[in-house]
Amino acid sequence: MRYYEVTAKCGHVGRGYYIPIGFAVRAETASEAAAATRAMPRVKHDHKDAILSVREVDVFEYDDLQEVNRYDPYLQCRSKREQMTEYDAIYNRLVEERRNSFYSERDLSEKAVYDGKKRIRNVRRYARELAAAYAMRDVI
Repeated sequence: MRYYEVTAKCGHVGRGYYIPIGFAVRAETASEAAAATRAMPRVKHDHKDAILSVREVDVFEYDDLQEVNRYDPYLQCRSKREQMTEYDAIYNRLVEERRNSFYSERDLSEKAVYDGKKRIRNVRRYARELAAAYAMRDVI
């Protein structure tokens, strides 16, 4: 087994922002370490660029990194309320995302649908409600 420091984008700090956190991971290859980190809680799973870097480290750096993460106030929070009590320690570390990197590919690839000038956000729901309205009109 090898030791890696995998830096990932962590979320739950507001849309368009992230906190870079270095995780200590044991794995055979760097890609396995990246995959294991991507599956960890708080990592932005829906981002293609969630893994910022992977670096092989020795056992001492690995232990130091585990110790740092053990006392990291962001990683120790279990709720939004706890996170707000550690406001200064957490929110000074925020990094703003690149433009549009927080939108999913599906949101960017779908063509916009309009009803007059009003943009329809959920096309399936709109169609379902429209069909129900026409069905009610036929009943009356």
